[in-house]
Amino acid sequence: RDMYGFILRPQHLQRYREFTSIYKEEEAERSERWEHFLRTYGDAADFSATKGAEKDASSDSEVNAKPDGENRVVQRWGELRPSLNIVEQGIATNAGRQQHATKPLENGDVLKTRKTDSGASDIDDSDDEFYDVDKSDAVADSLVSSDQSDSESAIHGKESPWREELQFLVRGGVPMALRGELWQVFVRTKTRRVEGHYERLLEKPSSNGNGNANGYTHHDEPPSVPAQEKYVNQIEKDLPRTFPGHPALDEDGRNALRRLLTAYARHNPDVGYCQAMNFFAGLLLLLMPEENAFWTLTGIIDEYFQGYYSEKLLEAQVDQLVFEELAREQFPRLISHFESLGVQISWMSGPWFLSIFVNVLPWESVLRVWDVLLFEGNRTMLFRTALALLELHAPALLASRDAGDCISVMQTVTGATFDSSQLVLTACMGFQKIERLEALRTKYRPIVLATLDERAAELRLWRSSQGALVKKLSRKLSSLNTSTKEITTAEIIAESGDIEEIDEEDEEIDEKDPADLEEQVAWLKNELCLALEEKKRATARAEELDVALMEIVKDDNRRELSAKVESLEAELSTVKQMLSDKQEQEKAMVQVMLRIEQEQKLTEDARCFAEQDAAAQRHAATVMQEKYEQLMDKFAALEKRAVMAETMLEATLQYEAGQTGNLRRQKEEEPSKWSWPLSSPR
Repeated sequence: RDMYGFILRPQHLQRYREFTSIYKEEEAERSERWEHFLRTYGDAADFSATKGAEKDASSDSEVNAKPDGENRVVQRWGELRPSLNIVEQGIATNAGRQQHATKPLENGDVLKTRKTDSGASDIDDSDDEFYDVDKSDAVADSLVSSDQSDSESAIHGKESPWREELQFLVRGGVPMALRGELWQVFVRTKTRRVEGHYERLLEKPSSNGNGNANGYTHHDEPPSVPAQEKYVNQIEKDLPRTFPGHPALDEDGRNALRRLLTAYARHNPDVGYCQAMNFFAGLLLLLMPEENAFWTLTGIIDEYFQGYYSEKLLEAQVDQLVFEELAREQFPRLISHFESLGVQISWMSGPWFLSIFVNVLPWESVLRVWDVLLFEGNRTMLFRTALALLELHAPALLASRDAGDCISVMQTVTGATFDSSQLVLTACMGFQKIERLEALRTKYRPIVLATLDERAAELRLWRSSQGALVKKLSRKLSSLNTSTKEITTAEIIAESGDIEEIDEEDEEIDEKDPADLEEQVAWLKNELCLALEEKKRATARAEELDVALMEIVKDDNRRELSAKVESLEAELSTVKQMLSDKQEQEKAMVQVMLRIEQEQKLTEDARCFAEQDAAAQRHAATVMQEKYEQLMDKFAALEKRAVMAETMLEATLQYEAGQTGNLRRQKEEEPSKWSWPLSSPR
């Protein structure tokens, strides 16, 4: 089962497991976004309050007694949490949405609210009640109403500043914990509700004498239904077909579903009950209390899909023609391929539109489509989603070879459309501007009406002709029965075999007296016996001929089969020989591959050793290079020291040479004490 409790098809199980983590991640992200939205545009936030506590404080509850004497509180109508008042005001400011009365919708539908008297005979409801599926509260539960400025803007019809953000949030998906209540906000369930109307629809005088005002036993067995309520039998047939095996739709759930469908059929007798409503009602019961589901279903069928589920299915047929033209404009190649296969696009889109994609797409995708459809308030999302499906699966459809293959492929690929985000994004962004819907409906509605009138005229003509024929035959046969009580109508028709012969014989019979009629009846009996005997003999002879023919056919088949067996044996021997040759070739190839693999291993080992040697040599060369550089550095240092030593030596020598020269000159200049100058008088 998936996260909503619905059974998965075996072929989709692996695909669903791939998207499970994605669904959880998306659910966490959208819960966080909605929480931020409600926190931002609300006055106060008390997110610690639980959903159950808030509902208990604001919902209408009643206590019923179980057969064992225990009491439990059952909920018929549940009030919405105050934190969603801000969303209600945003919906009220939508110019495309209309107030709960007579204004036409954006797509040409007219809001229609029916209030029927409680005097109609209704099916009984039980004391047991249906409860919502447990849901985890990931979003705030107790925000109070928004500020005064938003209220004033809603009253005066101004566009809220966060309208686009709300639209973005809805297209991104509604959290599971808020989906049921937000759907009620989108459909304006609270505005539609008439206090006590649902209970009056379910009221019925007790006729079984057990004291139960509703006429049901404690086991909620359906009572005898008046003949005029034709829909009751169909509802009883469809109850077991509605989400079979779902844990929430147990006995109590089916009783609630029975009451809801019956109440709507009495609320809107022009529509009554139509197949597919059971799935809508069951889905709503999984998300909200019983009366909330009733008024939500009323809004969806009476406003969103007015004329879709009437006896003639007028609007459904009109939308099929509109969608066919849109598909032809968007995908001319695909539609041409359908026409070449003899496939009509309505064969696929008809069930999509009538079921609103329930049991067509995976449930996550269905709920995402419903989120946008209910928020927008019209059927535009139906067309967008259908066009998106054609775009996403066009390659697979173009590869189909015949009509059966095409239909099968479409059913398979749509059932495996688990990427709900991609589907909604393609529908809302890729086909954002689907214009001319109302113009196309106006164009095709007279055509559909003319076709329906033509069919109705043909049906009336056929019924009138059949009625005249039956009346004439009954009159003729009654005249015969008055004269002879032993001949039945079946015998007369079997003997005459043709209506025209009956008329001619009756005209002759009318002219004769009763004695002649008795003689003719006796003769007819005799002839009838003879004819029956001839028929028996002919039947026996035909059976004998059939047996003989079967024997002949068997003989022919044996010869053909023996020839085929011989040819097949020859082919088998040839195939065996080819298989043995193939096996020998495979063995030789395996041996060659083994040798190649061994050589490759040896080559790989040699390459590894060579790489290791090369690495070692590179390392040694690196070490020697480092040593060489160190030696060169030392040698350069020694050279520098030698140069310095030479320089110092030269300087020292020069200094010493200078000192020696100075001493010599001093000695030469200094006079000797033993010598006399030449100028001396001595």
